[in-house]
Amino acid sequence: MHTRTSLLPSWIIALICGSLVMTIALGVRQVSGLFLRPVTADLGFSREVFGLAVGIQNLVWGLTQPFAGLVADRIGARWVVVGTGGCYALGLGLAAVAADSAFFILGLGVLVGLGQSGTTYAVILALIGRLVPERQRSRHLGVASAAGSVGMFAMVPATSVLLDVADWRTTFLVLAAVAATMPLLGLGLTEKRPPPAGAAAVPVGGAFAAAIADRDYWLLNLGFASCGFQLAFIATYLPTILTDGELSVAVAAGVLACIGAFNIPGTYLAGLAGGRQPKARVLAVVYIARAAVVLGFLALPPSAPSAIVFAALIGLLWTGVVPLTSGLVADLWGRRELGFLFGIAFVGHQIGAFAGAWAGGFVFDRTGSYTLVWVAVVGLSLSAAAFHLMVRERPRPCALEAAGDD
Repeated sequence: MHTRTSLLPSWIIALICGSLVMTIALGVRQVSGLFLRPVTADLGFSREVFGLAVGIQNLVWGLTQPFAGLVADRIGARWVVVGTGGCYALGLGLAAVAADSAFFILGLGVLVGLGQSGTTYAVILALIGRLVPERQRSRHLGVASAAGSVGMFAMVPATSVLLDVADWRTTFLVLAAVAATMPLLGLGLTEKRPPPAGAAAVPVGGAFAAAIADRDYWLLNLGFASCGFQLAFIATYLPTILTDGELSVAVAAGVLACIGAFNIPGTYLAGLAGGRQPKARVLAVVYIARAAVVLGFLALPPSAPSAIVFAALIGLLWTGVVPLTSGLVADLWGRRELGFLFGIAFVGHQIGAFAGAWAGGFVFDRTGSYTLVWVAVVGLSLSAAAFHLMVRERPRPCALEAAGDD
């Protein structure tokens, strides 16, 4: 009797399938800002309500991701992606048929947020981090993270065209059909070996307890929360900020696509830099650069050229922090519980994202501008840089023990 074996190592198959899942999951979520004007005009609610829906999406994603990561650490990523990918598609479908703000928030906010918990960073990057050889880990985490930028680059112009030729409801239904392919891709996420039989007790007595008691873990979380605020605010409101400044919808969509395009090399280069330099120091540089780019954008009058330059520069700095942060967690506290530990860190990121998505609409509805939120973006970026400069980048005993067991 002959046993069929794959022509490719399991880690390469996981890298391919996982990257495609992240391409879809992160690509679809980045187009939300294009729906702000048509949805609020049709359903008759404010920008704050739309921002609340996106904020709840980020918050649900963050709060459920540690548990998705924990389940994936125990039973493998395959079935987690299958289940949450289905929730993602269902949420987009519900948003498409929403008749009021409550139903819209349930679909785009709660269900899509739940879907993102198992189709994005904590589950996919943790799986790749466990399977990829250590010397190649940072580079391939960068590859998988950059896949999300490929999705953003492709989804933004495609969604913009759909919104031009159809209505927002039809566009949501098309995106739901695209998201429905993620459960199929999830079937390709297999691991060479199952998690250790006694792993269920590790989080409360091993790496988890060590990380929770570690000052540097909380500094990392605070910096990551700052990142979430910045990205959620810019992704949700930049298209409307540009159209409010009398730029065309096509320019606004092009700016979002440009962020995605430049994020591809930016994320990959961040992964490479993290393999050669201390990751905490690289993160500090990224946050300082973000603050400088935002200040430059605000100093110039609104125009298509300045918006494109801003998009290119901020795109280079967009999600490169994700492979760096995931790699830093793995380096300091080990790979065995990476899904759960990075999931906990991601809660902070998504609390920040909730605040950024909601604050934009809240401040605009009361002041008529986004100036106060831009100030917060710059201040939080500089704070994040300071937090990461204080991180002591040395492996903890639990990381050394896990390395010895591998």
